[in-house]
Amino acid sequence: MRLADMKDNEEGILVRFEDESLAVKLMAMGVLPGSRLMIIRRNGFGKTLYVRVDQMHLAIRKKEAECIELK
Repeated sequence: MRLADMKDNEEGILVRFEDESLAVKLMAMGVLPGSRLMIIRRNGFGKTLYVRVDQMHLAIRKKEAECIELK
């Protein structure tokens, strides 16, 4: 399952990144495989997802969320 395919308040565990440059950026911020991700909400047009990752909150573009695989 991809992060972009999840519904609001649905939770998943990060398995891997499909985009290496995105992986480097997110892993530098502490978003690592095994982290729990939950979509808090989406903006009005659905292009940005507000995500809780363990104990932090991030805004992730839908295009980037399509490169994050969860289980």
